[in-house]
Amino acid sequence: MSAETSDSKNPILSVIGNVFLFLVPLSLVVMLGIVGVAFIGGMKDKKVEDAPVAAAVPAAPAPTDGGKVAAASAVGAEVTSAPAPAGGAAAIDPEVIALGKASYAMCAACHGPDGSGIKVGPALMAPSLIGSKILLGDPDLSLLVTLKGIAKENMDYMGMMASLAAGLDDQKMAAVLTYTRNEWGNSAPPVTVEQAAAARAKFAEVNAPAGVKRGEIEAIVNAHK
Repeated sequence: MSAETSDSKNPILSVIGNVFLFLVPLSLVVMLGIVGVAFIGGMKDKKVEDAPVAAAVPAAPAPTDGGKVAAASAVGAEVTSAPAPAGGAAAIDPEVIALGKASYAMCAACHGPDGSGIKVGPALMAPSLIGSKILLGDPDLSLLVTLKGIAKENMDYMGMMASLAAGLDDQKMAAVLTYTRNEWGNSAPPVTVEQAAAARAKFAEVNAPAGVKRGEIEAIVNAHK
């Protein structure tokens, strides 16, 4: 009986096996076809994305009346172009900034390489130059301080601002002030060599061998306008 049963099932199993053997390769072929189509489509999309897109350029108007329309268009383009801002770090000669940065080395001992002031415990050797009203205000304020120094009246700061009149000529003085007025987030017009020379001359009569008093800086500058 078992032999007959086995023989009766063999044709069915054979058919199922043949169908299975046929479907598996067919499925693989279909899947490979789908993957291949997707891959080719993706490559085409990538080529389209990578292709440079030409900027739309409006056609120039045909010259009429002897080219007056074209000339008017050119003038209009110039008028609508934003002019470069006057002053500020972008308009400063890089050589001036480089000289100012090098000259600032003598200031960094107290004001710090980042302009925030060297810390001595909880105190500072010198005030921060970042956002300083004296530095960023009227150039004569910082020129007076650089030329005469600031008298030490209390222990607000551990150091003392000494006169740098002998250590900095007019070119270096203008450069170091221009550099610090446009560094660490500061922004102010540059200080010129002419302004430095004029300050050296007009503040020469200020008698302050130990430096000017901090509270008198603005009054001295106003008195010499």
